[in-house]
Formats: sequence, structure tokens, C-alpha cells
Amino acid sequence: MMALLANTMSSKSGGYITRRLHVPQEVWSQGGAKLTNIPEKIRVVEVLCSALEEMQQCSVESFGASVGSGLALGIGSVTRKEAETWVGKLEEFSSICDSVVANFGKKLSVGEGFVVKKSGGVTSWGGKLTRQIDKFTNGKNLDSPAAYVSGLNRLFTIAQLIDEHTKALLSQPVAATYAAFPLDLRAAAEVKLKRASEFFASVVLTFVIRDLAQLLDKYAKKCEKWLAE
Repeated sequence: MMALLANTMSSKSGGYITRRLHVPQEVWSQGGAKLTNIPEKIRVVEVLCSALEEMQQCSVESFGASVGSGLALGIGSVTRKEAETWVGKLEEFSSICDSVVANFGKKLSVGEGFVVKKSGGVTSWGGKLTRQIDKFTNGKNLDSPAAYVSGLNRLFTIAQLIDEHTKALLSQPVAATYAAFPLDLRAAAEVKLKRASEFFASVVLTFVIRDLAQLLDKYAKKCEKWLAE
């Protein structure tokens, strides 16, 4: 779904997100639609993009350009240390997801079904999250729908990293990269990748689909007006 949404934002002709629903690119750039809590959404998007970019760098350094092929570094070349580093990065991302829900879930009316881990980690990451957000959004217009859409496009594109790793791990047979993981770390990676997917489904896509519905409604009314004229 995130790849389909990114395509509707980047392709001049827009794209289909279901068999019957085509979203023109102009839907995202039209004026007049009053989306709520844009500053908070931009903050969430920025910190997630930063975290995913760090994960992508870790993935390339540990497993090569394509985690699915197992060819970049050679089959069986993943060491336990590299596997532990990757699982640690997934755990770090999971903590960021928890902090996003804890800090923004109520404001954005999202996160239902995504259970935040009850631990001191969320509190400590809350402080880190605030500092990261201040760093990444410093000097940016946080009330700009254009900046919001641009950020979403970037987020959905880089979030394909989660999908790539999930497919590599769950494929039959398991992709060579994950086949080289010790069993305990492979199981840990699977749990954390599933949690990341749940976060995007219950948090990010929830507020994005809500906004898209509002934008589509506005666009349809504009089209009706054009036809009437």
C-alpha cells in the first residue's frame, strides 16, 4: 500500500491504490483542503525517515545492496555480530515507534491496536525523540501541506526496506542472508519486522488514508464544479 501511495504522489498520471480507485497526482497538491495536525504529522514523518535511513545504511553495510539475493556478500557470510547489529537496529526502530505512539497517538487519533511496551525505554526514547524532531525540523515550515506530502513520498519510498527484509525472511526457502542468521536472532528479527509493519498499518497509514479520503472528497467536489461550469 505504501508503494502504491508513493506512486500516486510521484507519477504525473497518479496511480491506482485499488483495482477501482485511481488517485490523480493533483489530489495531493490541490489547495483548499484543511488537513488537521499537519505540524505533528510532519514531525512524525521526519523522525521516521531519519530512523529508516539509518536502518538502510546498516542493512547495506551488513548485508550488501540486496538482502533478498544473498549474492552481494556471499551466501553464509553474515556473522553473528552483523546479525546482532541488525536486530539491535530493529529494536531501536521499535522503540521509536513506541515513542511516536506515546507522544502523538492521542493527538492524531491513531495507534489503536498497537500496544506500546510498558517500560522505561519509552520514557527515555521520548526525550530522544523530542531532540531528534527539533533537530530535523529546525527551520522548516511545519504547517505546509506540500512539505507533508513530500515527506510522505520520501517515507513510503524508504519504508520499502521493511518490506524487502520481511519478504527475504519469510520466503520459502529463506533468503540466503537470513538463512545465515543464528536461529535465535532470525526469530527476533521476524518479531521486530512484524511489529514495524503493524506500526505502519495502525499508525501511519491510519492518518494518511484519513487525509487522502478528505483530499479525494475535496477533489471530487472541484471536478463537479468544473463540470457544472
